[in-house]
Amino acid sequence: MTSSHSAENNSSLQSKSRSLFSIGEDLERLNEILDETGDDIQQQEILNEWLQQLGTERDRKLDGYAASISEMQARAEARKAEAQRLMELAKADERRAQLLKERLKWFFESQQLKTIETTRYRLSLSKNGGKAPLILKPDLSPHQLPERFTTTSIEPNTSAIRAALEAGEALDFASLGDRGTSIRIK
Repeated sequence: MTSSHSAENNSSLQSKSRSLFSIGEDLERLNEILDETGDDIQQQEILNEWLQQLGTERDRKLDGYAASISEMQARAEARKAEAQRLMELAKADERRAQLLKERLKWFFESQQLKTIETTRYRLSLSKNGGKAPLILKPDLSPHQLPERFTTTSIEPNTSAIRAALEAGEALDFASLGDRGTSIRIK
């Protein structure tokens, strides 16, 4: 490796817009070159310097990635909190609107009104459509009902399946998978 080649490589390192993958590819290529150079001390020194610069650039890029991820996670948490706050306000508005509708219904019923037209709205007291409401006794347990008035749901007992597999039992319908990996930023 000549010194002009080294200068060319070093100038390419100064580019700040390189991707993390590009830096990783350079590190892999550099390790291959280091393996091929053998005992040439000057080439080893040039390549070691290049490797150190790549490592610094890689670490700077990784630090930037981690900072971006941390910022996005913090923003996501803030947005979730704001969404929760707005959802609670929306639910409060819905409760108030329902309360006002119930009061308006009571007023229409107590005054025996059917329809009133205002400048902006037409208010009507109407019968609900659809099927008549089904009213079950409040203290009724589903186990007290005859079988024809109940439904049965069958679901896998994943805790029992996991316990059997962990105990070494071979099951032809299930197996334990490999744990995945994740990045932790502290």
